Amino acid sequence: IRKPIAYDIDLLKEKSRLGLRCHTLAQEAGLSDREEEVLLLVAQRKKPAEIARQLVIEVSTVNTHKKHIYRKLDVHSAKELQERIGSVDNG
Repeated sequence: IRKPIAYDIDLLKEKSRLGLRCHTLAQEAGLSDREEEVLLLVAQRKKPAEIARQLVIEVSTVNTHKKHIYRKLDVHSAKELQERIGSVDNG
């Protein structure tokens, strides 16, 4: 029973770290609250349809938010975005 609990705690800590990285990046780039929410879900590698369902918005709205996020963060691909998210706490 210890392993599943430890796994859950590790997963929660990692999600918290990811949330903090996304929040820091969002603040630096001037993202809106909704763009920050989308950024976090993209960082969790969720597909636009999953994000739309979770946020109760249209897929086209998710894609518009992603376009704004990319522009504000000056990235041009999902890979660049993931690298940028990963490097937030490194300066």
